[in-house]
Amino acid sequence: MIRRTLQWALMIVAVCFVCGGAQAAEAALHYELRFEKPNTHLMDVEIHATDLKGANVEFAMPDWAPGSYYIENYSANVQGFNATAGGKQLAWRKTDSQTWRVDLAGAKEVTVDYQVFGDTLQNNLAQYNDKHAFIGGASVWMYLVGGKERPIDLTIDVSSGWKVATGMERTSDHTFRAADYNWFADAPLEISDFAEKTFEVRGTTYHVIVHDVMGRKDFSKFVADVQKMVETTVPMWSAVAGSGEQAAPFKEYYFLFHIWPNTGGGLEHLNSTQINFRSDWDDTGKANYHQGNATEYQLKLFVTSHEFFHAWNVKRLRPKPLGPFEYSQMVHTPSLWISEGLTSYYGSLDLVRAGLIAPQEYLDEIGSLITAFDAEPGRKERSIEDTSWDTWYRVVQQQNNLANTSYSYYDGGQVMGHILDFAIRERTHNQKSLDDWMRLLYSRYALPKTGFEPEHAIRAANEVAGADISELFRRYISGKEPIPYEKYFAYAGIAVEKKIDTEKAWAGISSNKGDDGHALVQNVIPGSPAAASELDRGDTILAVNGRVIDFDAFGRSVADHKPGETIHLTVARLGQVKEIALTLGTNPNPTYTLKPMENPREAQKAIYNSWLGLGAAPAK
Repeated sequence: MIRRTLQWALMIVAVCFVCGGAQAAEAALHYELRFEKPNTHLMDVEIHATDLKGANVEFAMPDWAPGSYYIENYSANVQGFNATAGGKQLAWRKTDSQTWRVDLAGAKEVTVDYQVFGDTLQNNLAQYNDKHAFIGGASVWMYLVGGKERPIDLTIDVSSGWKVATGMERTSDHTFRAADYNWFADAPLEISDFAEKTFEVRGTTYHVIVHDVMGRKDFSKFVADVQKMVETTVPMWSAVAGSGEQAAPFKEYYFLFHIWPNTGGGLEHLNSTQINFRSDWDDTGKANYHQGNATEYQLKLFVTSHEFFHAWNVKRLRPKPLGPFEYSQMVHTPSLWISEGLTSYYGSLDLVRAGLIAPQEYLDEIGSLITAFDAEPGRKERSIEDTSWDTWYRVVQQQNNLANTSYSYYDGGQVMGHILDFAIRERTHNQKSLDDWMRLLYSRYALPKTGFEPEHAIRAANEVAGADISELFRRYISGKEPIPYEKYFAYAGIAVEKKIDTEKAWAGISSNKGDDGHALVQNVIPGSPAAASELDRGDTILAVNGRVIDFDAFGRSVADHKPGETIHLTVARLGQVKEIALTLGTNPNPTYTLKPMENPREAQKAIYNSWLGLGAAPAK
């Protein structure tokens, strides 16, 4: 009890110092989590709030989770809301889809309880069954409206044989504390009989938590590789984010992994990440991913590296509109190409620097990335900044044309990471790099500061480069001009081969395998041969030139023809069979191949080696 009082006193002093005038600490909110039978997927949440003022109080569910930019309507899974004070029922009503207003009837404290249904294993959601409970904070925890700054204590009624893994401060095996709601909602919890391995790097303990329902394979090699990645990433930031012997801005960090069928993706948090993989640790098959020939194992490393880098970039260094968080509505910023795209840039690059993938493998992946990026029809409609601003369109229920008008700011930012890095290195004779730019932004705008605006990023880039490089932002990030890859990759002694295959036939559609095994048209690219024909999205391709074919055979059939030849498609559309003539053309989008130059200059070799962490001294 004395220890707890001392901890709260220290927190009060810190808050008063930062806020410069707070007169008293906010009363803590007390949350409890219990579980119904696993087959109900219901979790019981209780919140006790004191020191309330006014005639009523409101509790609300978030509509979205930071890092996951689409409206989730978490309140749809809330049921059984109830409010009491001193054992007496209090009246309440909903004021919108996510907010409950409680009439206090003169009370100064209230206990609310509700149930949450959770059966989706996804980064920002929740799942409870007989295997485990995973809590994506924003999907489970209501917040006190006007009281998100209050500290929070959490007690969990943990099932026998299960334990809890979370980045939240632990006060006992089953009790936890968060400084405020933002920290509370940001800390996911895995509650199960998970496996755990740990390692230490420069003053921080890293917990690798694995809940594997598929094969329970050994993950020792993966942990060793993750440690190499951590040992590479942390030093980049330590000068601006470390303190004393602790190089990272956290004393403990949790990697929460699920090996679970039909899952994927990851989500970043302040001192943890939650990542789902659909195959076990020994899967070395080719990943279903557009970047080169990456294996499933390499994809696991990339996702882990990406989410770990986020602990600095976006969780602490973030665009100003992303904090403090407004959980009840969309929040727009043009800078997610920095927060996500440059995180992908470093997430992949750090694997090379750590010796986990070979330099040429990396160049092959980036060649594939640029090939896919330049082929996006949406490049004509939106700039990279536009795709960031419009990210909330990603989940749209109605039929839409986003496949032809938008694309990924992850890809755009990763591509531009190379351009900016090489431009800075060339301007400074390899004495400065994008690493320096990131550190400068961090030192000026990271938490507890309020974040950066787009003009701050440009100003910092000019400062690091020692020259005005704002045209790179104006032309290729705010603008939609074609990116001159050859010019900038040459600064690092990398030759860019750009080739259009005039012998290969192109239809100009994207398709996947339908339930019947046939090719189902997903998109028709504007200006393509398919667009010139009558082919439409939603068509099922039954036959080519009178021969019945499945999805795989359709791809081979197109490849067997030459540009200019006409094929006759039999398609099913809305219950009718149609015959469509399709004259194949040539894909106007080039394929990019990246390779080190055969005879680079010394300055180019120095940039190449220092960029990839190969140990050569920079050129003078």
